[in-house]
Amino acid sequence: MNQSLREILVTGLTLDPQKLRPDVHLEEAGLDSLAIAELGLLLHERTGVAIGEDVLSSAVTLGALDQLVEERLAGR
Repeated sequence: MNQSLREILVTGLTLDPQKLRPDVHLEEAGLDSLAIAELGLLLHERTGVAIGEDVLSSAVTLGALDQLVEERLAGR
């Protein structure tokens, strides 16, 4: 998992690091719609990359979310 994303999920959103596996669904990890919105803000603040809430919520699993973030960071 991307280190920036992992840090935001654990320290910024206080998610359980034990639940951060690629096959875990966003809801199971603790990412509800409010947390997704906050994730978008934190990603922008810490990486400079803006990813819309609708795009972030289109990822079903943490693995898909990680891939999405990696692609956006690579395309800065």
